Amino acid sequence: VEWTIVSAVVAGALLLTAAAAVVGIGPLVENLGMLRPILGWIVLAMLWQVGGRFLRWFLLSRALGVPIAALDAGLYYAAGLGMALTPGRVGEILRLWLIQRQLRTPYRRLGALYLADRLGDASAYLAMLAIASGLRAEGALMTWGPLAVMATGIAAILYPRPLLALSALACGLIPRLRSPFAWLRRLLRNTSVLLRPRIYLPSLAIGLVGWCAAPAVLWLALSRMGVAFDPLGAAAIYAAAALTGGATMLPGGGGGTEVAMVGLLLAARVPLEAAVAATVATRITFLWLPVGLGFLLLPAALRRARRPVAA
Repeated sequence: VEWTIVSAVVAGALLLTAAAAVVGIGPLVENLGMLRPILGWIVLAMLWQVGGRFLRWFLLSRALGVPIAALDAGLYYAAGLGMALTPGRVGEILRLWLIQRQLRTPYRRLGALYLADRLGDASAYLAMLAIASGLRAEGALMTWGPLAVMATGIAAILYPRPLLALSALACGLIPRLRSPFAWLRRLLRNTSVLLRPRIYLPSLAIGLVGWCAAPAVLWLALSRMGVAFDPLGAAAIYAAAALTGGATMLPGGGGGTEVAMVGLLLAARVPLEAAVAATVATRITFLWLPVGLGFLLLPAALRRARRPVAA
């Protein structure tokens, strides 16, 4: 927790320092100051996004057979947000630990919830990019490429026989890997349950609706700064930047997401000062504000996890 607090402060300071170095502290403060009249809408957008992601996570946990109460699930999910700036997505792992501590659910089942949640975010970004690109008529590659990537990844887990066969072959060649690969096979089977259409499609829709709040804030921020911008373009840019940040494997996508977003906005002929300020505002809304919310609720989540459900 201490490491996360330090990393959050350092990451935020680096973001603001880099933004100020690029456009100057005066223009940055001026552009961000234009967002004061819509601060309430920005906070509501953050809560909308977090609420949509939580609802998807809760529905996936129920589909997996995890008997967690809605209030406990909300508390654990929010607490995990406080660890968004840690390597290896410790926030998601913290949620699993809290559930296991309270309900004694085995990790081989909970691991499927972690994997399905990660796939859910990636799928929402890919779907957003494909839909926005398709409606803007930006070409078949931008429209169908993301959907093909999403379908390939889902099919590999939904029909895991090839992966299971490879794991069996690896176990035969390296006997020491028998135990971890057996755990991996159980994880794949549990995850494939969550990718069945009757579960996956509603969760994808919920996640997509939740994540639409982020490009809405990006578009709204640009509008307040006097930049006329297409909402579909904001959706495509945000999705592409988020995928880029995720591919870097850095905590919270830090650095990669910001650079990609600013670069794509500049390519769309947005002035540099507005592009940097809108990026900073969007990242504060959907990264630092949820992290702060998670820190506030983390002590309550730890106390609740120490009390078994039977109590």
